[in-house]
Amino acid sequence: MLAQIGDYVFEINKTNFEKLKRKVVFNFKQNNRLGNFSSWQGIGKYEETININGTLIAKSQTQLKDFELMAREKKPQTMAFTDGTCLTVLILDLEAEQSGFLKDGAFLRQTYKISLGVVGDGYRYENS
Repeated sequence: MLAQIGDYVFEINKTNFEKLKRKVVFNFKQNNRLGNFSSWQGIGKYEETININGTLIAKSQTQLKDFELMAREKKPQTMAFTDGTCLTVLILDLEAEQSGFLKDGAFLRQTYKISLGVVGDGYRYENS
């Protein structure tokens, strides 16, 4: 298992992902001052997003359907990694692209991008 979101498992032989990107934005407001440098003020805490990109080759055409159905519920999900790190996330969007079509309309290659928003402070460590 590479990671799990809710009941959906990303595994090496099934729905492995190629890239996981984490972004943390520390919110600041810039105030312009006449004849002086701008001042900066921290507002709020921070916002964290996680993007997952992957490719499914010669897999079931409904491989991401269960994930999409879970995302449509618009409920926070627990994301767990193999190192014991757990996050509470919202599935913000899912993008899937199919290519390599056969004569019967089936496709051989499917790439996907998933964007997650981390809820609250996010990190909980199970194995600390």
